[in-house]
Amino acid sequence: MQKKRRRINYLYGCIVLVALVGTGFYVYSKLTSEQQKSESDTITFDSTVSITEKQLVLDSIDKSEKSPNSPLIVSVDTVFETADTAKIISAYVPVMNYYAVRQKISKEEIKTLEIVVPADTEDEVREGLAKLIGVSSSNIGSLSGNIEDITDAQIALVPSTMLASNVKLLRLDDNYYLDDFSKGALFRQVVLEGKSKDLSFNTLATKDSLLKVNMTGVTALTRGMQTKLASVNDPLYFSKFIGDFLADADITHVSNEVSFRPGCQFSSTSFCSPPEFIETLKSSGVDVVELTGNHNNDKGSSFNQESISLYQSLGMGTFGGGVNSAEASKPYVTSKKNTNIAFFGYNKADGLGSGAIADESSAGANYYTDDKAKKDIETAKTNQSFVIVDIQFFECYAYPDSYVEYPQCDGTIAGQQETFRKMIDFGADMVIGSSAHQPQTYELYNGKPIYYGLGNLYFDQTQQPGTERGIILTHYFLGSRLLQTKLSPTVYNKDLQTRLMTNDESLYLLERLRAAR
Repeated sequence: MQKKRRRINYLYGCIVLVALVGTGFYVYSKLTSEQQKSESDTITFDSTVSITEKQLVLDSIDKSEKSPNSPLIVSVDTVFETADTAKIISAYVPVMNYYAVRQKISKEEIKTLEIVVPADTEDEVREGLAKLIGVSSSNIGSLSGNIEDITDAQIALVPSTMLASNVKLLRLDDNYYLDDFSKGALFRQVVLEGKSKDLSFNTLATKDSLLKVNMTGVTALTRGMQTKLASVNDPLYFSKFIGDFLADADITHVSNEVSFRPGCQFSSTSFCSPPEFIETLKSSGVDVVELTGNHNNDKGSSFNQESISLYQSLGMGTFGGGVNSAEASKPYVTSKKNTNIAFFGYNKADGLGSGAIADESSAGANYYTDDKAKKDIETAKTNQSFVIVDIQFFECYAYPDSYVEYPQCDGTIAGQQETFRKMIDFGADMVIGSSAHQPQTYELYNGKPIYYGLGNLYFDQTQQPGTERGIILTHYFLGSRLLQTKLSPTVYNKDLQTRLMTNDESLYLLERLRAAR
């Protein structure tokens, strides 16, 4: 009898529990339904908002914990620039293929090319882009295949989240998106009508989240430059038109091939720099100095050692050379904005007995061997670093005697391509030639960039037009990912004041380099 009573009580308890759970679920469902209905009544989306954008807006409102307490009408405009970056929901950037020589495009010029967008671009977005550009949406095609397959006749408008280093981002009306996140793109911007307007929808990368790195070619503050310095008596004269551009980066690199020496006397073959020239580097915002050059020991390794101490006292890092062979072998490693980069530098051109290479007790450049490079790169990759390798290679000496173009030096020279590609095979993410006195060609090899020579940044070579030119590489990193490398060609003449090239000058140089590939 007691067993039967316990069984009845147990069944009764189960029934009560089920009833309570059911009631709770009903109440919760009703409340949730009412909340959803309330939100649905409060937020109204018009026809300009795509399905994806609706969800992004709702997600942003949910994360902000600022749910509107009064009716809110949401629309999306497409604009070329905006002062309210908080309302940007997406940015479509103009890109061409990696080897395109074009550096910029205007709003009007966009219409002269075949425009393509990613195939999954929603109709509302496609219509907005077409209206802003001033074309019919039927004139905007779908990007077939991979983004890197864009042809020379096409310009692709892709979300900035798709930006990759194997395509080329263009300036739009002289505005480069990765330098100014309110210009240089076609922005989809949320427009709110109602009381709750202080909401932010922008989840894209910003200047604070991107690491910007400037890298340059040969610097040799000597010879004709020291003659000019004696005449102008101002080391900032040489950086007047390029210093601010160089300094506008989180990390600015130079490859300085000549050591400082008090009382430096002019010589056409044995180089030193007057100490005042350190001001040229400081005004260029230099953060790290590459020491792979073959002239740093021209006046003795002691001056090289003193120069290295000077760099370090100014907070400048060094790599590719050092006060002895152990120090010279160390990379410059930086970790900023969630980006880890290891810079390695090697002197391939000079032998152990040349006087340019560091040994156990004297300063000099870092000697190159395959085994050393392979081990260095593999070690850096285990630390999840982005590895950049700079190589002081043999130079193209076969310049003519007169002031004429010499395209033979636009391409690679004997053994160079094999050596540089080998670094990629070892695991490097980027390889750069430090020794070329005129810009050389560049390529993607196994998806990784190689720049065979960046030419002269600061030097006195005005004997040929090629040696007056250089290229500044600007790398943009988001975490461990290289988003883009911007090429900014430079030039100087007999006044020895380096400046950025004009657009026409840039097109001329880049077309030469593409032809030499």
